Amino acid sequence: MHGQYIRNIDRQCISQKDTFPWLLKGDLKAETESEVVAAKDQALQTKYYATKILNTETDSKCRLCKKFDETIDHIISACPILAKEQYIKRHDRVCAQLHFNPCKETGIQFGKKRWYEHTPKSVETSQGGKVNILWNQQVQTDRTIRNNKPDIIIRDKEKGTCMLIDVAISGDRNLIKKSREDFKM
Repeated sequence: MHGQYIRNIDRQCISQKDTFPWLLKGDLKAETESEVVAAKDQALQTKYYATKILNTETDSKCRLCKKFDETIDHIISACPILAKEQYIKRHDRVCAQLHFNPCKETGIQFGKKRWYEHTPKSVETSQGGKVNILWNQQVQTDRTIRNNKPDIIIRDKEKGTCMLIDVAISGDRNLIKKSREDFKM
């Protein structure tokens, strides 16, 4: 399984320059880096790994959905059982961190000091009302737009700007498909 991720990168047209900076920085412990690379190589202990690599007589189907092979990719981003709740929780935690930073920068008062304790409100307003930060609010448009509910909207009345932030957490195999999908209107 060693090197599988590198071989798959070429097939998936993923930029190597943009994919590996986290390895070049060297700010992870060796054990953590090893686990991440093993996960990318599909070399962690899954039912698929036990069946195909270790040649055990285990069924390779996912223990949750029982439909697809239990690979790392499947567990991280493709299991229909996990999609109902766990993937949504992961998405919302990432968005909460993205919501926390501009709230903190604009002086919005909220009781939590750490991003992982932060629970976004639907509307946050800075002191003086110069900046509004909206969470999961639908954008009113004069024509129908398929995806009109970004995760975060930062509206700066003073600068006259509005920043829309929409987060997608997809597995490597869905990355290009998802980025193309988001730019279609």
